[in-house]
Amino acid sequence: MAAHLIEQQERWGYLSSTELAKDLGVHRSTIVRFAQGLGFKGFPELQEQARAAYLSTVSMQRELVLSDVGSQESDTVQAVYRRELQNLQQSYQHLDLAALEATAGRLAGARRVLLFGRRFSHPIALHLGLVLRTMREGVEVAPPVSGTAVDLLFDLGPEDFVLVVSLRRHSQEVQRTLRFLTDSGVRVAVLTDASPGNDVPPGTSVLRANVGSTGVLDSYTALVSVSHALLTLTEVALPGASARLAQAERAWQQFNKD
Repeated sequence: MAAHLIEQQERWGYLSSTELAKDLGVHRSTIVRFAQGLGFKGFPELQEQARAAYLSTVSMQRELVLSDVGSQESDTVQAVYRRELQNLQQSYQHLDLAALEATAGRLAGARRVLLFGRRFSHPIALHLGLVLRTMREGVEVAPPVSGTAVDLLFDLGPEDFVLVVSLRRHSQEVQRTLRFLTDSGVRVAVLTDASPGNDVPPGTSVLRANVGSTGVLDSYTALVSVSHALLTLTEVALPGASARLAQAERAWQQFNKD
């Protein structure tokens, strides 16, 4: 537990003692006794210290050091670096934590989960789908390699959940998908950016991340980070997820033996 505390300060700072106990495979009382063994009155005091330690590390503004100081290329990379930091800070300052936690709970508890993403949003949906498949069964990504998204949408119902990844203004296909799911009573959340003009149907959970850039291309840094936070909460909410992930890792090691 001491090693876990050092390596995972953010989890000790933000998860409940019950969630940590599930994470570590121990009883909640063990977490409490561990905190008291470190000299705290209870877990809340330890959690407060862990949170402060974690925030102190992420709030440090370290400048990126480049070897070719003063060149046009180094100035460009420095500008990109500063914008990436700004995207992360603004995304987490305005992140709807209740929506994030609710989305993680639905990814963990739904009968079937579908990740939907088109064009530049598809890699994010694919990443989420690949990781979720190692945590639980019943996960698919749309559109499929062959066929259309309708092939995976038509039989979804209220017990299922769809996370739609869509950047900038939602395409007509995304809008049709959202309307179809809403009319079918399927629970939906949208992972998108903070740009104007990408509203969603009423009652739909929304997670936003800043994608601003110094150039023409959107930045995925904050979007990937919010996705990672979502997957981390989902792992906590899924009983047996850690064991399933370990099983997948063992399978990969066995499969790739010489």
